[in-house]
Amino acid sequence: MAQTKGYKGVGMEGFIARSYDKNAQKYSSEIYRDWARRLARLAPEGSNVLEIAPGPGYLSITLAKLLRCKIVALEISETFVSIARRNAQRAGVEVDVRQGNVSAMPFGTGTFDLLYCTSSFKNFSEPIKALEEMHRVLRPNGKAWISDMRRDVSDDEIRDFVADSMGAKGIVGMFMRYTFRKTLRPRAYTGEQFREMADRTPFRNIEIRNNTMDFEALLVK
Repeated sequence: MAQTKGYKGVGMEGFIARSYDKNAQKYSSEIYRDWARRLARLAPEGSNVLEIAPGPGYLSITLAKLLRCKIVALEISETFVSIARRNAQRAGVEVDVRQGNVSAMPFGTGTFDLLYCTSSFKNFSEPIKALEEMHRVLRPNGKAWISDMRRDVSDDEIRDFVADSMGAKGIVGMFMRYTFRKTLRPRAYTGEQFREMADRTPFRNIEIRNNTMDFEALLVK
């Protein structure tokens, strides 16, 4: 049986994944620290935690330094799996990075206390099924925290985010602005569109907040 394609568009493998790793490490460290501090408040010490689509793994690495917990990361890209494992080893933290598809996760029902997914939900080819799988692998009262770019973000907001939050200038800044506007935003959802999808799943406690560039959703099983 052919495996269902996990992501819309071109997958991040090889040179593309390695370039993303370099940019993420250079421009996104403060974002990862902010996300990790917020995630640490959602789970007690000793929790089983899952990151979905970790890319190069910097968020889980940052969280592992803040919270004593068992972190598993599920990534569909073979290149990113290798990069994330290497980055965790270099950082001296334990993150169990595995390859797999969010629409058919290789975990038992009720495995995790907390899961999180950042900047990737727009790329999932089966978003409803992905949410159903998130619900399945969570324990009762477990939490799913999802953050992704808003489809209704403006060109000016993208420009300010790239310059101020990411600190990307010159040619790199131009490339990032183009990528946000022409590649990522067309795939993205508004917060309301995400809520409509979440309402079709077993999750019943759903909170959505719109930020400048993204929406964030907290879903409780």
